Amino acid sequence: MNKALNRTLRLAVAAAMAASLLAGCDKANNSSAVSSSATVQDAKVALLKEISGVWSSSSVAGLTTIQYADNRLQILQGDTPLAVTLGDVDPSEETVNVNTVVNGKEEILTLRKKWNADHTAYNLTMTGSDGQQDTLGFVRRISNDDLNRISRLSVARAPAVAPSQPVEPASIPVASSDRGIIDMWLGGIDMNLRSCPGSTCSAVLIVPKDSKVSVDTSTIRNVTESSGTNTPWVRVTYEGAFCTPAEMDQQTGCAPSHETEAPATGWMNYTRLMAAPRPQQ
Repeated sequence: MNKALNRTLRLAVAAAMAASLLAGCDKANNSSAVSSSATVQDAKVALLKEISGVWSSSSVAGLTTIQYADNRLQILQGDTPLAVTLGDVDPSEETVNVNTVVNGKEEILTLRKKWNADHTAYNLTMTGSDGQQDTLGFVRRISNDDLNRISRLSVARAPAVAPSQPVEPASIPVASSDRGIIDMWLGGIDMNLRSCPGSTCSAVLIVPKDSKVSVDTSTIRNVTESSGTNTPWVRVTYEGAFCTPAEMDQQTGCAPSHETEAPATGWMNYTRLMAAPRPQQ
């Protein structure tokens, strides 16, 4: 009897040790996967910050300004903001894809770091879908002056018209029949619907990327943020699925778990909204 009991105890102890070892391996594998994912994301952000700056083109007059901040890419050619959305980022190849529209046709521009012979400095190459390539030479990093200029150009006004006619931002043309309340779309990032205009205002809810919102363009107002940058904000109305701020996962983004019972109204950064839905892959 004692022998049988001892054998049973030894088997139980061995099973417990095996289970503990397996649990430890699973935990280590999960930690490794999370760490690897964070490392890749950090490398992508680092690359986007490295290509941010003011550049001179080898074939186009004027300077090209590239700015990545708050999960959004902006590109200005001279004084003209371009309609772009961020595509795939490949840190290993040091390439960034930019989705845009040229002459009514969807196009992917590829920005790539091009190092000099001793790997101490780099330019950028910009390659279009047709294979044509432009070289961008570094001029300077983004300064506060550049940030203020980007903000001003993003809300540049069209030529003066009669007082009875609303003036729309030049960067986002609006048909005359749609003036006032228009439909706009989020790009590839989730956005806070805030209680008042400004990034310091509390978030009412989080609207998932690519969602459609109703925008009252008559409410656009500039807000001086804590950084000193003037940012245009606009009042919007949203109906649909959303996340609460407490549920927002910084790694995976907004996974909507709620549905509005009535239209929700709040404020959004106007420069992050798009006049048309971004192309879906």
